[in-house]
Parts: sequence; structure tokens; C-alpha cells
Amino acid sequence: MNSVKLRKVVAPIGAILVLVISIAWMAGLFADKVAPHEVAPSKQMIEETWQVKLTNMPVMESAPASLKARETTLISSRILARIEKINVRAGDQVTQGMPLIVLENSGLKSQVAQAKSKLASLQGTMEEAKNTLQRMQNLKQQGLASTAELEQAQAMFTRLSGEEQTATQAQKEAEATLGYSTILAPISGRIVERKAEPGNMATPGQPLLALYNPLSLLIEADVREAVATKLSLGQQLSVYIDSLDMQIPATISELVPAADPNAHSFVVKADIQFDENLRPGMFARLQIPLEQESLILVPQELVESFGQLSRVWVLNDGQLSRRFVRLGEVYGEQVEVVSGLKSAEIISRVIK
Repeated sequence: MNSVKLRKVVAPIGAILVLVISIAWMAGLFADKVAPHEVAPSKQMIEETWQVKLTNMPVMESAPASLKARETTLISSRILARIEKINVRAGDQVTQGMPLIVLENSGLKSQVAQAKSKLASLQGTMEEAKNTLQRMQNLKQQGLASTAELEQAQAMFTRLSGEEQTATQAQKEAEATLGYSTILAPISGRIVERKAEPGNMATPGQPLLALYNPLSLLIEADVREAVATKLSLGQQLSVYIDSLDMQIPATISELVPAADPNAHSFVVKADIQFDENLRPGMFARLQIPLEQESLILVPQELVESFGQLSRVWVLNDGQLSRRFVRLGEVYGEQVEVVSGLKSAEIISRVIK
């Protein structure tokens, strides 16, 4: 009975001792300790060194922007007619005056023919009335015609003269309406969108094509008021196009004097040079310099990357040691070191 009680007491105590010893062994209590220090890599050779120093760089503010065309237009019909032919598609280049859309015009041609025929008939009658008036004037001078007959001839000539003018205007209107059946390009540029197809009915004011001039592209940005009030016309800035990974120069051409009361920002427009890769609606970032800031910049080739970690080799008293750093923005072939290095330190590239 006593032996059973003894086993019940000894077994838990033994289990606890084994657990404590295991934890102590995993913690390294039974191993020789080495004082912390920087261990220089073996069998390495210094290839290039770089002295860390502070560099003054302008602090840039990135304002969201987009590309827009200064010359853009929606093309529509001025008459109600069925579309007979469309000569262009989205992306086509056109020149000013080029026929873009042809509308059904058989009825309009008939109206022009009728107007011409009516005018020709009136002109013939007008010539006869003119001769009659001249004859009555001669007879009146000879005393062979009465005043009433002369006045009647004069009235006939006056009425026909008015009808001739009305017919002339009607012919011009019919010809102008016929001209509306062929829609011409108002400017030279590129077709952005085709919104109709042959067979559709074109109504006045309904957009059929969208056209813009690629040479008139500009940058339009919303800039917060604290920054926008410091900008000036003609100021040189830079623009970054995300989708093309492109940096281009820009010149401020317009500062809208009224701010958006909700966003407290001003619209800033800047001219850019023509590039065939640019399209209206592209997202861009207007880079605005604010002030100078001292940064630590090092060559990217001296920074080693391991996943999301970055490190450099630091040369101190002839010994190399690895040091992890946190990186910031990239400036050309150099990268900003946010933390991990100090000015005047020496970093190196090594070859194993």
C-alpha cells in the first residue's frame, strides 16, 4: 500500500524534473555562451567602397492628374436622316474637311432639284414682266397707255421680284441641307469612339463620333490649395505616367482661380510635348517640388535584397559586417536609406 502511494508521488515529480531539464537544454543553459559581436565574413574580397553622406533633395508632392485633350469634339448630325456610310473607326487618323459620315440624301437632292426648277420658272416670268413694264413705260410716254396699266405692270414686276428672291433663298437652304448629309471632320486628329453604325437613324444633337487632337494633350491635376497658391504660370514641373513608367516635363499653362469647396483644391493645367504613346484619360502624377530635405542615398548595386529584407556590407576598422537597412524612394541609380546607416560610414561591395 505504501509503495503504491510512493509511486503516485514520485511519478509527477519525475515528469516535472524532465520537463524543466528539457526547457533548460533548449534555452542553451548547458552550452558555452559567446559574447555578442559582429563576425566578419571569411574569404571575401572588397571590390568597391562608398562613403555614406547626406544629399540635399527636393521634397516632391505627387498630385493625382489625368491626360486631357484641349481640342476635342463630339460629332453629330444637323438633320434627321438614316446613316448610309461611316468611313472611320476608333483609332483612325483624320484630317480637317475629310468626309466622315454619309447620310441618306435622295429626298434632299429632290428638294434641291425642285427649288432650282421653281427658280428657273420664276426667272423666265420675271424677264417677261420686266419687258412688259418697259413697254408700258414707253407707251405711257407716248400717251398710248393709261396710268392704271403702267401701275399694274409695275405691281406685277415687284411681286415677281419678291418671289424670285424667296425662291433663291429656298434653293440655297435646300443646297445647304443637302450639304449636311455629308459630315466632315471639323479638326484634324484621331477618332476616339464610334457610337453609331450604318443603318442607324441620326438625330440632331446625337453624338455619332468622338474626335480629339493628339497635339493638344495636356495634364489636368487637382492640387491642394496650400500648394497650388505657390505655383505660377510658366513654371516647369515633371509628370509621371504610371502605366507607361514614363517621366515627362510639363509647363503650367493655366491656374483655375476658383477652388473646389469640397476638396479644397485647385485645378492646375500643364502643357506637355506630343508623344504617340499618350492617350486621353490616362492616369498621371504631377510632381510638385516643395522644399529641400537631407537624405542618405547609396548606389542600388551596393544593396543586397533577400525577399523583403535589404542589407549592406559596412566597413569598420578594416572589418566587414552585414547590416540590415530600411529603404525608401528610388532616385535614378541610387536609393534612399531611411534607417540603418549614418553619414560618414563606409559601405562596400564584396565578392565571395
